[in-house]
Amino acid sequence: MNDSPDPTLGPCPSCGTPLDGARKCAICGHVVHDPRLGMVLASKYRLDDVLGEGGMGIVYRATHLELGEHVAVKFLKANWAARTEFRARFRREAVILAKLRHPGIVTVLDFGELDGDLYMVMELVRGTALADLFAPGQTPLSRLRTFAVFDQLLGVLETAHDEGIIHRDLKPENVMLVPAKDGEDRVKVLDFGIAYLDDGGHAGHRLTETGTVRGTPQYMSPEQCKGIDVSAAADVYAVGVMLFEALAGVLPFEAVEVTGLMIQHMFVEPPLLRESGRKPDVSRGLETLVKRVLSKKPEERPDARTLRQELASVSRGTDVASFEDRGAQERTRMAALSRSDRAITGISSAQDVSISHADGETPAVLVWADAPRASDVRTALAVHGLRAETHFGDEAPAPTAATKALVVASAEGVGEARVLAAKKGGYANVPVLVIDSATSQETVALVRAGASDVALASASEDEIVKKLRRLLRRGR
Repeated sequence: MNDSPDPTLGPCPSCGTPLDGARKCAICGHVVHDPRLGMVLASKYRLDDVLGEGGMGIVYRATHLELGEHVAVKFLKANWAARTEFRARFRREAVILAKLRHPGIVTVLDFGELDGDLYMVMELVRGTALADLFAPGQTPLSRLRTFAVFDQLLGVLETAHDEGIIHRDLKPENVMLVPAKDGEDRVKVLDFGIAYLDDGGHAGHRLTETGTVRGTPQYMSPEQCKGIDVSAAADVYAVGVMLFEALAGVLPFEAVEVTGLMIQHMFVEPPLLRESGRKPDVSRGLETLVKRVLSKKPEERPDARTLRQELASVSRGTDVASFEDRGAQERTRMAALSRSDRAITGISSAQDVSISHADGETPAVLVWADAPRASDVRTALAVHGLRAETHFGDEAPAPTAATKALVVASAEGVGEARVLAAKKGGYANVPVLVIDSATSQETVALVRAGASDVALASASEDEIVKKLRRLLRRGR
């Protein structure tokens, strides 16, 4: 029998499955009665209903008995409240929210403790999470609405960063759109629970050690994935991922495993917006800006204030790219790139492989594969310094002048057909590396079909990269 004051710490009373702090059983769906409902906190806040819960906390809709106003009350879950670090983090969130004064940040009204359980009272936010608008099947946000939402979001970050506060877990679930009387969206940023307060190094504020990964993998910056100290640039990177998702309808990086996703954040260059997802018609200025925001190096990203200004300029069409001649713009961009950005790592200057064309950067290596193999191959190449783009589907991808190699990593039995299709589709003089051959007979058939080289399905990443680099140097 469970004698804990929190019934969610015991087994499900219906099927016996451990609840691990959840109110709803993941197996049978039984909802555990919450003993806090109807309770009055500090003689003035009546807990009326459960609004939602996450891994660490549970939020209630409550009524201020004297004022008759609805508020939100957030409790730290009992299984976390027993740990000193998480109690300190919960207190720090209240301190941060009290410190920040901005209409786009939830206001904290009160803080207290009930029988050892910490809680904070906040304004009740009614609206729609940005994540709900990004969900499959939803009508894409209009370009005008997208710019307006991100302008407000960046305004919130300006205020937070000016106060030395880094959110560290920005994602669509934490961005709420609240309808206003004028019909416009009002952005509210939620959940500063793992924020970092840079107060000059005073004790008690840096509650996570270097080497500890905190955040949501889809929106984590490269430096967060490495577990090193983060700066405000990590929040800017998360905004860049969300902006990419809002415009293209897909994330810039996707993988089945979290480790693969983090590797892509650290090593894989983001794809072009105009070639991703719904293939949005974006200006060169916006394409370039998003690329800068998603830079692997924090120092190369604009700060929140600069990004807000440049995004506003792009939305009005008053950015430099809108006025410059296309050819002059391309020459300027190429002149500013480092050698490593103009060529594939590992190729000597005498055999430099350009990966740019008039429409912007295009990877010199194209991977034609079935998901999730395409993502795995692309990630493997990126770890070894080779930038690549992926192509799905049964039709051969059309090469451009910048396509220097094709990697075919297909399902068993269709490799030969894909090589033949590629050769007929413009790859007669482009080296083709085929991965997935299992037998010597298949290897011979693939070479006869036009493959430049073949790697077994069991080949290591190093072997694949060596073969590809050899083909790039050879050029056939």
